[in-house]
Amino acid sequence: MDKLKAALREAYGFHAQQVERISYGLWEESFSVWTREKRYYVKRFYAKWRLQTRYPDMLKGLALSQELRQKGFPAPVLILTIDNDSLANVDGETYQVNEWVDGCCYHPGELQEDEARAMGGLLARFHCQFERAETPAKMLPYVTPAVAIHTCEELRLRYESARGAFPSYVRSLLAQQIVLLKSLPPDFTENLPVATLSGPCFHSFWVEQVIFQPNGQIAALVDWTDGAGKPGLWAQDIVTGIHLSALNETAIIAFCSGYQNENRLPKNEWKAVFAMLCYGHVASTNFLDSWLVRHNRRMEHWEKIAKEWTSIVPQRFIRWKELEEKVLDVLFVQVDDQAANVQLTSK
Repeated sequence: MDKLKAALREAYGFHAQQVERISYGLWEESFSVWTREKRYYVKRFYAKWRLQTRYPDMLKGLALSQELRQKGFPAPVLILTIDNDSLANVDGETYQVNEWVDGCCYHPGELQEDEARAMGGLLARFHCQFERAETPAKMLPYVTPAVAIHTCEELRLRYESARGAFPSYVRSLLAQQIVLLKSLPPDFTENLPVATLSGPCFHSFWVEQVIFQPNGQIAALVDWTDGAGKPGLWAQDIVTGIHLSALNETAIIAFCSGYQNENRLPKNEWKAVFAMLCYGHVASTNFLDSWLVRHNRRMEHWEKIAKEWTSIVPQRFIRWKELEEKVLDVLFVQVDDQAANVQLTSK
């Protein structure tokens, strides 16, 4: 804490009177800091390898947050250093300081229907801040079942000698994924729907990035340092929000409904969302190799959150078409009914 206080004093001119650690962040450390006048949110980046590879994009994302804030988007005020920099680099450590935003933060698997709807609407509002890309984006091809099986088997083999609850869980999960993948024909991916709509994306949109008000509305989208504003597929941003937030069925429907109310996508784009969400994740190893690398500063927290992300993947794949149909009914049946009523009235 003394090192943190000294860094804030040197870079920002803050005289921190009280510092409280916040239990948040896989790749960084977070703090609530009080000075005599104000309270601030302070982040100290922990994973140096991520910092080194993403630093220019981090600066662009932070600049974008302030640009959009001027247009009414709920981004917190970024506090600049004495030298007018977005991030402070002191004694080999990198710091970010924002205004403090009161509200509630949920963890994966906790989001309720109203909050999920508001979160989906927020992502749509972000996409609508920019012009849609004129040329349809080229989506990376789906991994074939054969390649996916090999990837899962290879990772399961790497976990074979590991002991403990989490390695045991991973071996069981990968076994489930392999069984599901083996049930598919070799040409399964050839006719899957492909996402095309694109533009600047958030790239790391999930529940722990959002602060909610007591009424379930959005207080702020707080984390802009993971590539916010870089080009990408809108569908992938939606998939990331659903998957990393570990939304249940009710919350998925609400999230998609909230998005569609703000940024209307065609039916085939939503089908691509569910292909990426349901097949795409059962055909991947879903961050599970991170346990072997151990880049995270709080491994117990990472194990818990990784289970939230991955445990629902096989069941979501099994219920893929049922879930897709429920979402499409909500997003399109009401509109179809309204169109039919308009036609009857015109007659």
